Amino acid sequence: MKRTLKAAAALALITAFGAMEASAQNRTVITQHGRDNGVAAYQQGTRNGAVVDQTGREHYSRAWQQGRRNFLRMNQGGTRNQAITEQRGDDNLAVTGQEGRNLRAATYQNGYGNIAGIAQIGNGSIATTDQGGVNNTSAIIQVGNGQDASVRQRGDNNITVVIQGGP
Repeated sequence: MKRTLKAAAALALITAFGAMEASAQNRTVITQHGRDNGVAAYQQGTRNGAVVDQTGREHYSRAWQQGRRNFLRMNQGGTRNQAITEQRGDDNLAVTGQEGRNLRAATYQNGYGNIAGIAQIGNGSIATTDQGGVNNTSAIIQVGNGQDASVRQRGDNNITVVIQGGP
C-alpha cells in the first residue's frame, strides 16, 4: 500500500507539471537500493542536473528545478528519511546528505548563484534552508538526535553556517 501511495504521489507531481516540457539538455540520475523508496524529479530549463541516491528503506526525495545551470544532489541512507529540494533561477547549487532515521531536510532557493548544503547524521532531526536573492550561501551540519535548524535568507551575499551536535 505504501508503495502505491508513493507512486501515486510521484505521478501526481509529474502530471501537475506535465504541461511544461523539460529540455533535453537537462540530466537526472536516480539510484535506489533497498525497499519502499520513492523519488519525484522535475526540471524545466536548460543545463540543469539532478542526482538522487537512496540506500535503505522508506525514503522519499523530491527534486524540482526551473531555470538554467542549476544542480542538486541528494543522498540518503538509513530508514524513513525525507529530502526536498526546490530551485528557481540560474546557477544555483544544493546538496543534501543524510544518514540515520526519520531525518527531514528541505532546501528552497530562488534567485541566482545561491549555494546550500545540509548534512545530517542521527535520528529525528530537521533542517530547512530557504534563500532568495543573489550569491547567498548556507550550510547546516547536524550530528546527533532531535536537532532542529532553520535558515531563511533574503537579499544578496548572505552567509550562514549552523553546526549542531548532541546526544
